Amino acid sequence: MADICWEDIFNPEALEKSQDGNPFKKLNDTVYELMEDAIITYRIPTNTKLSPVKIAELLNVSRTPVTEALERLRELGLVVTSPDARGYFVFDISRTSLENLFSARRAIEGEAAFLCAQNNFSVDLPRLESLAKMFRASFEKQYFKHFSMLDKAFHNLLVESCGNPILVKMYQSIDKLNSYYSIRSQEYMNTVGTHPDAMTVAGQHMSIYHAVEMGIPELAKESMDRHMDACYILCLRYHTNVGGTK
Repeated sequence: MADICWEDIFNPEALEKSQDGNPFKKLNDTVYELMEDAIITYRIPTNTKLSPVKIAELLNVSRTPVTEALERLRELGLVVTSPDARGYFVFDISRTSLENLFSARRAIEGEAAFLCAQNNFSVDLPRLESLAKMFRASFEKQYFKHFSMLDKAFHNLLVESCGNPILVKMYQSIDKLNSYYSIRSQEYMNTVGTHPDAMTVAGQHMSIYHAVEMGIPELAKESMDRHMDACYILCLRYHTNVGGTK
């Protein structure tokens, strides 16, 4: 796309900076991390074609690490290929992809909330409460700068505290997609502010916290399920109105 300043995203200095502090990091991993970050932070918008030749030239590396990075991103779902057009493209969000993501999150996080309430002695309840309060305050004060960070921290704490390592690994496998949608939602918050859908989400972290704190597994799961449904509607609204979801 014409408005992308590729030289600001991919350059030898960025490559060198990414390797600072870890001289043993593989070049393939460094290139992958640069490309992944550029996509997740939306510096490269959806549907943009990614040229291995151009990116390799900008980074002053061979095409091999770039192509390997693109293949890894394709496996993750952040890059797609199409039989109708040759090359790699930044994935475009669809209603189906949103449904798939939140269906997975509902299953994982609903069970995690259940387990946390069942064994709430293993949960850092003061931190969980603090994150929930700060999340709600971000809506009340219309301050969404840290919306994505607070949202992710709250959900990560719940999953990591559930005591089921398989659930934790499952959640980690969708971490990048979660980050992408969370950042997009943060942008939406800055435009809609007190929209009813947004305000519904605002207090739901506190509801989940209270259910966990009281040790009521069924209520914790039910609260998380409601939260996932509300988040899905919020993401769908953003990507329909702004991102062009179909």
